[in-house]
Amino acid sequence: MNKKQILFSSIAAAMLMLSACGQEKEKEEEVSAAEQTENEKADKTNENEDTEATEVEEEETEEADASDNTQNESAENINPTIEEETGGDVEIVYTNSNPGLTHEYSDKVKISIEEYQIVHVSNMNESAKYNFDDEDEGYVITYKLGFENNLDEDVYFNASTMMLSDDGTENLYMKIGLVDREDWLKGDKDKAGRQYAPGKYTGMQSYTMTKAQYERLSAPTYTIDIPMLEDDFNKRIGKDAVFKIPFNAEGAEKASNSSALYADRMVTDTIADKEIFFAKEDINETQKIDGVTITLEGVQYTDVTPTKAHASRFTNFGDGPLVALTAKLQIKNDSKEAIAKSLIDKRLILDQNRGTMLSQGMLEPFLHGDLNPGESEEILAVFLFRQDEFGLLKELKLQFGPLADSNAKKLFKEKSVTFDLPMK
Repeated sequence: MNKKQILFSSIAAAMLMLSACGQEKEKEEEVSAAEQTENEKADKTNENEDTEATEVEEEETEEADASDNTQNESAENINPTIEEETGGDVEIVYTNSNPGLTHEYSDKVKISIEEYQIVHVSNMNESAKYNFDDEDEGYVITYKLGFENNLDEDVYFNASTMMLSDDGTENLYMKIGLVDREDWLKGDKDKAGRQYAPGKYTGMQSYTMTKAQYERLSAPTYTIDIPMLEDDFNKRIGKDAVFKIPFNAEGAEKASNSSALYADRMVTDTIADKEIFFAKEDINETQKIDGVTITLEGVQYTDVTPTKAHASRFTNFGDGPLVALTAKLQIKNDSKEAIAKSLIDKRLILDQNRGTMLSQGMLEPFLHGDLNPGESEEILAVFLFRQDEFGLLKELKLQFGPLADSNAKKLFKEKSVTFDLPMK
């Protein structure tokens, strides 16, 4: 068996396994003033001025940091219900009054985190300790959310959310009792608060953390569910809103890096940490299958490190590093046929048709229902490799299609299109 055959056999085995389960400080010399020349004195004077200027800048930076901390500590408590319900002492730890976190479900429906605040709770009533695993102290994060419906019809929205730890091992708990009922995010058209007429709505949610949980967190993942039309699951609008919430400087860096990644399930479900080593995000190549337009917008190649919660899903790849290829496509259906989103075939052609590789559906966003005539959809295709095997590949092509209907019947004469993928 030659090297290429070994390579592709290894890749195929790994695919099957995954689908089944994923100054020194500088010392200044002291020099006597009497021994210094006039030039040396001038140099020393300039040096002192530079040092003084640096010290002033450092002091200003420290004062600014102190000011920021003071602002956080003295910020208004956005959720006084915490103190009322726990009977505890509430200390504001951090307030971000302008996080700039917005997700567009569509061009007319969006959700935003307008503010969030973390508080430390201690000296609480005995009956309130259950919120913190029966411990004597804990932390609460409160999100102030804004939901906008700019359609000409009502939207149904449960405002269901989930908060997941950095490593994916812990689901933190939302505590509805720590937000006054009048301050919940809710609609105006039904008693359950699920039906939202056109307009903007604000409301809050709170999650609790034990001290140990809080100290482990730097950028947990906060996910908000999808709204829909006509209270019909098949008429959902867009995709889940997924935010990385910075708790500190390390978290801010994680959140920044995450925002640049294509939102496959490794990112949205905290399955793996990804770091881009090559990307081309402005390909925008368009091909057609009859009345269906497919545009390859871009590709990202990333180094992949499975999170603790999902490491076992990747065991068949061995202990070595992994590489993921995520391709982003747009599909526009101008045909007369309804296309089953979940049955779109996506595969790689490796090194001039010497082998093929199916996409990892378990790492791709879930797609439900049909793509009806006139509708568009973003598609992410994800492929996973061992790093050493990926390094042997010279050429990759992405085959998109054939397309099928909800009965798995192939459409458009089983046609497909193929894109050449750039490689580093």
